[in-house]
Amino acid sequence: MSLETENSSNFDRSCEFFEKDYTQNELYDFLKNGSDMEKQLACLRIDTVNDMKEAEIFMSNLTGVDGKIREAVSFKLKSFMISPDTAKLFNNKKFWDIFLDAIIDINGNICRNIICAISNLVQDELFSEYFKTSIITHAFKVLENIDKFTYKDKKYVTNKELFKLYWYLETLSLFDFTDDDKLFELLEKCSKIGEYTIREKTASLVNKLPADKRKILNINSDNNIYVEKALNS
Repeated sequence: MSLETENSSNFDRSCEFFEKDYTQNELYDFLKNGSDMEKQLACLRIDTVNDMKEAEIFMSNLTGVDGKIREAVSFKLKSFMISPDTAKLFNNKKFWDIFLDAIIDINGNICRNIICAISNLVQDELFSEYFKTSIITHAFKVLENIDKFTYKDKKYVTNKELFKLYWYLETLSLFDFTDDDKLFELLEKCSKIGEYTIREKTASLVNKLPADKRKILNINSDNNIYVEKALNS
């Protein structure tokens, strides 16, 4: 089958899927057991998450599946979790590590969607403490990996780790900090990273530190315009 024929067939099947009336249960069955295309289309047609069983089906498709499915699920979660009642369904400990994986998805749109989704959970103290601690721990491991790289390491390997670090820092911006020692240590290390986007994200987090530690960090000496803009925003 040629690519043109395959694309035409997929388009026809998609149209047929949207023309049919399916119940909520049928759409969730597609999301759980269907083909990649059926999962993606079913996700786009689902309007609500009503119980833990449905929440589990969504979360099982947020990581470890085709990218189109992951993006569709993340898009719907961003929308669904605006509702406090729906957010409570997803504020379950067994989902927290899945969210941690999703915020460093290879697809930046998924990262953004999930960070937006979990912003509705940050008022929960247990969630916030677990997520902050986990992110900082993972971020330090990324920094360790970066320190081990040599000139022989391919650039995409380094970029992959920097990508993770970027989204970890972006997610940390959601939270308040009372114990700032670990955050300070992380930002101090990140402020020395050569990639300006990491220093930019570092600058955006500096105001979460007390004044004396902001002074020690001395990030004001960075002459990158984007870092300066983040620092003054």
